[in-house]
Amino acid sequence: MLQKFDISWIQEYLPASLDIKQTILLGSLGLAVFSSGHFIWFFMKPLFSPMRSIKSPPGGSFVLGHMPISRKVPTVGAWHRDQLRKYGHVFVYKVFFNQDRLCTTDPKALQHVLNNSFIYQKPSENRYILSRLLGNGLLFVEGDVHKRQRRIMNPAFGTLHIREMTEIFVAKSNELRDVLKKISTSNSSQETAEWTPIEMLSHLSCTTLDIIGLAGFDYHFDSLDHLIRGGRDESELSFAFSQILNAIGGFTLLGILKMWFPIFRLIQFDRRSRIERSSQKTIQTIGRKLVEERKQMLKEDMEKGQVSKAKDLLTLLIRANLVEGGTSGQRDKTLSDEEVMDQIPTFLVAGHETTSTATTWALYSLASHPDVQTKLREELLAFPSDTPTMEELNAFEYLDRVVRETLRYHGVVQGTTRVAEQDDVIPLERPFTDKYGVVRHEIKVKKGDGVLIPIRVVNTLQEIWGDDSEEFNPDRWLDPPKRSASLPSAWGNQLSFIAGPRACIGLRFALVEMKALLFALIRSFEFKLAVDASDVIGDVGIVTRPTLQSRPEEGHQLPFLIKQV
Repeated sequence: MLQKFDISWIQEYLPASLDIKQTILLGSLGLAVFSSGHFIWFFMKPLFSPMRSIKSPPGGSFVLGHMPISRKVPTVGAWHRDQLRKYGHVFVYKVFFNQDRLCTTDPKALQHVLNNSFIYQKPSENRYILSRLLGNGLLFVEGDVHKRQRRIMNPAFGTLHIREMTEIFVAKSNELRDVLKKISTSNSSQETAEWTPIEMLSHLSCTTLDIIGLAGFDYHFDSLDHLIRGGRDESELSFAFSQILNAIGGFTLLGILKMWFPIFRLIQFDRRSRIERSSQKTIQTIGRKLVEERKQMLKEDMEKGQVSKAKDLLTLLIRANLVEGGTSGQRDKTLSDEEVMDQIPTFLVAGHETTSTATTWALYSLASHPDVQTKLREELLAFPSDTPTMEELNAFEYLDRVVRETLRYHGVVQGTTRVAEQDDVIPLERPFTDKYGVVRHEIKVKKGDGVLIPIRVVNTLQEIWGDDSEEFNPDRWLDPPKRSASLPSAWGNQLSFIAGPRACIGLRFALVEMKALLFALIRSFEFKLAVDASDVIGDVGIVTRPTLQSRPEEGHQLPFLIKQV
């Protein structure tokens, strides 16, 4: 028996963070995985997939595949674009543990994959990452559960409610404007300098966090105020959320094993797992409190015969629950309290970093093209008020073209992945030639095969967008290329919000919010880059955020020089 033997000597050979019991557990789990039939089939599966006949680039490590090569390029999507030039519009590359992933830019194929969301779903490893962050929110769930949640939530993201939320977008955008004016005025008086250095990504990130807090669930983060006073994460919810984001960012061996082999998820004593549990507990506690407070408020209003004036998404969902639950009592027309609560981190992910990052890239392009910036400013300054409505923001024609071009050109989300839940045949608009010289008019996939939807690559594809496809040109939207109409798209003849049943539910929210931010900033300031444009690269994560090649250790940032108009 094990207790008869002295094994304490093993400890001196282990890292300080591990004890003997933990090591034995790790070893046992590893042995169980490596000796299982599932594990053996996992590595043999590519040998039996029809995709093995599709052309693919050489190289790639066994553990990480081509992932490090594809990510370490100055321009986001450049590696995939190079492979498309070499192998055509259909190719296969390696991801983790020697697994194959299909990549295609064929519009008909993309349409098929995105429209058939019951066949093509998020990979289990991606869903594992999302579950740690979102619980069972809209971005995580699949199939009938997603269909039900989406149907219930759609009205909250309709034009009527976005119109009401525009007041929040504009007020917070003007608050950011006033903060920057104060910084700029202080700098000019102290240093008699016209141009003031400012790091815009952090300021925009705080502003959009404040916006989604109020518009999403009537929660005051006051993140921008905390940033100005020298600290950002004074809000308990904000701190917990940022802790989880930091914990799931980047790759570790154990993290990769947990993604691909569920048995390793039993390991919960590592530092990341402890941070996640603590942060998730905080988010759930605050979320439960917010839900209960809204329910109580709405019930009291209903008893008094009053209609709540609250505009936030959370209140709208709970109100719909109470109305439907009280009239029909049907489960398929309501969300459970847990499901409602899980939408809180979903709102934070979908409505925070995406818009702030997109707006930062918009300022980057406007600073790189002073003529475009000047033309936009002239349009916005012609408006007599600093508090436009949703309809007035959408009426600015050049602002709309700038936003469209920003989302097309920069691709805040580089791509999204799907996995076939059953054997399928993907139709093609154009045939391709496989590595054996056979012309194929369709792509056969087996259950478990992965497919990449290369959003930014398609958004900048020369055969669709013309010779200037990789240039920032808002005027292309005066007469969009006819080929762009063939793309599967929820908005704007581009893939930025994808398409089909899983198209971004919050696209109207994001577009009006981004326009409100640019309206307030460009009317008030001139922007130019504080660093050389070639020093700025996109760091691919949940979103593609700017960082500096010369100072990667400083994290995500984009320094500007601003001058009041």
